[in-house]
Amino acid sequence: MKISQSTELAIDSLFYMAAHKEATDFSVEQVAQAQQVSVSYLAKVFQQLVKAGLLRSHRGSRGGYALGRIPSQITLRDIVTVFEGSSSLYECNASAKRCRLGAKCLIVATFSEAEKKMNEIFEKVSLQDVVDHSAPEAAWITGKQEPVLAAQVVTNGEVKQ
Repeated sequence: MKISQSTELAIDSLFYMAAHKEATDFSVEQVAQAQQVSVSYLAKVFQQLVKAGLLRSHRGSRGGYALGRIPSQITLRDIVTVFEGSSSLYECNASAKRCRLGAKCLIVATFSEAEKKMNEIFEKVSLQDVVDHSAPEAAWITGKQEPVLAAQVVTNGEVKQ
């Protein structure tokens, strides 16, 4: 299964917002700039997150977006379901093939088990878990730039600065 770009942007956006506990509202522009993505595309992602209750929107001069729930109550499954839906990974077309295996089909059973395990894993990981585990090392979250080393030139086996 490949996760869509919308799902990835949603996860990263909510991660960014949850990691910045000092802020209560975020503009689409601010979050888009942090991720270096299109503001208009991210705005569409935010609209879907608002509909799902994962974000709240505020109009006016103090407008923007805020998390719809506390980070420990938002799971990766909550986010993934908004964009990927809840349809099965594998849709059998048994009737078109005149297959009579039904519940005994190993292909359907295997995909069903894989999907169940994947959903269990997504359900176990909250947005707060992501923040606790990853935020300190994510330069785009913290705003800290990675140190840039001076260019090194190798000439005849010697390193020169």
